[in-house]
Amino acid sequence: MKNIAFTFGAIVFTLGMIGNNVILGEDVKVDKNVVAVVNGEEVKRDKLADLLIGMYGNEGLDLLIKRTLVKQESIKRSVTVTEEEIAERIDTFVEGVIEQEMKKGGLKDDEALKRELEKAKLTLDQYKKNIQKKFKLSNGQVEAQLLAEKMIKQTIEITDEELREAYEETHGEKILARQIVLRTSRDAERNLERIKTGADFEALAKKESIDRNSASRGGKMRPFGPKGTIGKEVANLKNGEVSKIIKTDSGYHIIKIEKRIPRSMKKFSEVKEDLVKLVTAQKVQTRISPWLLNLTESAEITTNLPE
Repeated sequence: MKNIAFTFGAIVFTLGMIGNNVILGEDVKVDKNVVAVVNGEEVKRDKLADLLIGMYGNEGLDLLIKRTLVKQESIKRSVTVTEEEIAERIDTFVEGVIEQEMKKGGLKDDEALKRELEKAKLTLDQYKKNIQKKFKLSNGQVEAQLLAEKMIKQTIEITDEELREAYEETHGEKILARQIVLRTSRDAERNLERIKTGADFEALAKKESIDRNSASRGGKMRPFGPKGTIGKEVANLKNGEVSKIIKTDSGYHIIKIEKRIPRSMKKFSEVKEDLVKLVTAQKVQTRISPWLLNLTESAEITTNLPE
């Protein structure tokens, strides 16, 4: 636990130091055209701009062009976002980052987080602001994202069938299992025989499976339902049982059932509103890149960055 706490403390300290490396005296007058003074020598803003344009010019310009296009399109469609919506989205993102870091650091609650922040001489508010800086969460960036999402939502239609599928995915029966995926049927037959004679399934998955994502977890799969290609093949297996060889486009699978999670007791009508939000969000994320690409290709854009 000491090592975990130390690691998290290092993260907190690193984030805490962002933007805090230079301290100005109370009487120092800041020249906005001077971005730094090094041993009495001034570093001017235009030099920094030239350097950044040279290093990140095309990337930064592309971002600004897309923001401009989104803003122009939102004006055409009379779509707006409020300061409250922007602040709420930033808060949601920051809280998500903090939650992830707490899990990584083994911190169980807010009090444990506060203790680590105190060690780094940070308040929670400072920590949140530094996360915003680290991930470059500017109001302009978040505003453009929200505007794009709102405009795409105007084009989305959701069928009852899609909601029913989402209901099954989120509230239907789930199967927890491990898998070994092989390239050929001969490899699969050989490994199935090894399992039948007592070979350790997890060890085989780590060594033999071509699906490296699940292999790194000893073959552990994400929860799946009984209606998919693999789900149907293992629907009648009990906990601990191993499937026959199942062929899919990904290869030849051997599945070991670990546990079944029964269907949720919540009715479709009770969660329909949440399902609409879920499916809408999924469709927005799927469409946002092609939507921006179409917006860019339809626009008249002239750039003038130096070679």
